[in-house]
Amino acid sequence: MPRGGLPAPGNAAIIRGWTSPAGIGTPSRAIRRQPAPPPPLARTLPPRRRPPPGTPPGTPPAWPQQQAAPGGPSPYGQQPPPQSPYGRQPGAFPQGPYPYPAQGQPQPGRWGAVPPQPGARRGGGRTALIVTVVLVVLVGGGIAGRALLSRADDGGPSADGSGGSKPPANALKVAWSAKLPERQSLGTLGGLPALWSDTRNPVYADDNGVRAFDRTTGRKLWTVRTPKGASEVCAAAREPNSDGVAAVAFDAGGNDCAFLVVFDTDTGRTLWSKNLAGDYKTTAPRIAVGERAVVTDMGDGLAEYAISGGRKLFTQYARGQDCGDEADWTGAHLAVSSSCSDASPENELTIRDEEFGDTWTYPKEQRDVSLIAGDNPLTVVFEGKDDDSPGSLQTYSDEGKPKKSFPLTGNLSNLEFSTAFVDSDSSVMISSYDSTTGTGATDLRTGTLLWSKDDAVALGVDDGNVIAVTGPGADGRDPSLVSIGIRDGQEHVIGVLYTSDHALGVLGGLDLSWSGGTLYVIGDNATHSGRVLRAFDSEQ
Repeated sequence: MPRGGLPAPGNAAIIRGWTSPAGIGTPSRAIRRQPAPPPPLARTLPPRRRPPPGTPPGTPPAWPQQQAAPGGPSPYGQQPPPQSPYGRQPGAFPQGPYPYPAQGQPQPGRWGAVPPQPGARRGGGRTALIVTVVLVVLVGGGIAGRALLSRADDGGPSADGSGGSKPPANALKVAWSAKLPERQSLGTLGGLPALWSDTRNPVYADDNGVRAFDRTTGRKLWTVRTPKGASEVCAAAREPNSDGVAAVAFDAGGNDCAFLVVFDTDTGRTLWSKNLAGDYKTTAPRIAVGERAVVTDMGDGLAEYAISGGRKLFTQYARGQDCGDEADWTGAHLAVSSSCSDASPENELTIRDEEFGDTWTYPKEQRDVSLIAGDNPLTVVFEGKDDDSPGSLQTYSDEGKPKKSFPLTGNLSNLEFSTAFVDSDSSVMISSYDSTTGTGATDLRTGTLLWSKDDAVALGVDDGNVIAVTGPGADGRDPSLVSIGIRDGQEHVIGVLYTSDHALGVLGGLDLSWSGGTLYVIGDNATHSGRVLRAFDSEQ
């Protein structure tokens, strides 16, 4: 095997975990290991679109989201570019002017960012009962400065500016509300804004910073300290790990989103930070936090960093110098599909288990990775083999063996993945359907669409039911919190998200997170001139 952990042409791919013969990968043996830091294997250059047929070898890729230093306006306020039907921005690893480097040897490289997409947490830590959903954020004239708090127990005056009109009988109690400063950047580049509630206290991150609010009173508890030499927050992980460790990125200077900060969500204390700025500027990095490592593509390549201390554990190399690659990752898995004219086999899929350090290879796999929809079971969405082929949904066993594969045709052709997570108990995938504010449930054992609903945003699964927020009711004013049977689709209204000014009427303008019977909602204030975080109590 050559240096860098790359299989020699024509040989079986033998990489930590099992051996795959030269055919589409079914593992011939599986070795499970206790979690241990693997040695660095390779360095990944970020995705770009595969070159079209007939493109001369050596044609340089375009870099739509990275900027050569120095100068240029801040990219953080831009809207994300159009995305593929399956939720990811296509890309490929750029052709390298350098040979395969030795293990752990730093090499110059290029990097191009892709807009973030959600992935689900691996089962075995915290289950996927709590999922934060971030949709389009509409920013008005906001209120700068510290959070201003007030109680809203009786439907009276509150921080949201509500008056005192009579709420419906099933209105959920607003336990507290807090004014938020105005966001300077629109859209969801880099995973912002992020609202995490599966922590001791709810945590909110946007370009103004990262801060926590007391779960009971709404009082601001702490703010993550900006590292020396950095400026605004420009990216965030989708969720913390089961120990409450989270990660964000700060601008490292000159609109380079490359200063990684890992912190404890209980206290806001920074555990470690690294300036990962490289030769090319990072605009919208992806960050995922697992149980043992933080995975990100900021700076010059895709790499893992140890939760404890920040030591680099792994980097991912391109297989050749003339490759087109697609990649997606969560805190539990990394999936990379590659097509290289100067490597054998020409097409290959690699999946890495981030928890155990095992890597599985699938030679001759021609499908491109679109995204990882869930981790337990591992569920990967693939694009079609060509423009005329449908995409597909593929599940894998814990040992990396391919299990079920379903074409995204018929009812499944309307699946979208702006939201996606898998309930391990029922083997049902919950995802967006037909729009970013629709929801569908897919049986991963049979590939059957169980049900779909318009104007419903799923937040998680609780006691066999999907917790969701649905659009305004018959009065056209207030959305509702509902539970939906995960298999039968039967809907039960838990309560109405009432505000006297009906400021929460548009699902696409809300940031939502559900945890422990409390729904956290960020929406407009009464005059639509600022943003308010409200805590709705469903167990009143």
